[in-house]
Amino acid sequence: MKLSINIQYILITALAVVLSFFFHELAHLIAGELLGYDMKMTINSVFLAEGEYKNIWHEQIVSAAGPIFTIIVSFMFFYIIRKTNNRYLYPILFFGFYMRFLAMIFSIIQPNDEARISEWLGLGYWILPLTVCFMLLFLVIKTSKEQRYTIKYNLINCILVSVFVAGVILSDQFLLK
Repeated sequence: MKLSINIQYILITALAVVLSFFFHELAHLIAGELLGYDMKMTINSVFLAEGEYKNIWHEQIVSAAGPIFTIIVSFMFFYIIRKTNNRYLYPILFFGFYMRFLAMIFSIIQPNDEARISEWLGLGYWILPLTVCFMLLFLVIKTSKEQRYTIKYNLINCILVSVFVAGVILSDQFLLK
């Protein structure tokens, strides 16, 4: 089966990236607000409007909310793709992995969600980030095998997602603040 990347697929990929960022951050925001904090959000970050968390575990709950949402969405779309064979849904699953992998890589510079939680739980810095990434990578590989997505197809997805991630991060840094 020849898989082509058309304008519809590119636009869906762009939408998947933007919405994934938005809802991941929204999950952090909702968790913080439910715990009674005044939170602020951009498309790529959530933070306290002022002050500090009352308890360390509040900070960990807020940190966990985004990745938990991303993991749940990835599993949902893994099963939906499996049932429907709809390749236009693949960017959502692919980006779930890509997002958490990128977060893990950036944790080398500054701990991201899973790294902070992993350290707080006493598991070491890399256990949770690696576990989450391997779990999501497994879903991507399994889907790719079942749907016959080639390495080339996945590389094109990686390039597309990278371009849109750069756009989101740059717009968040320079345009939206």
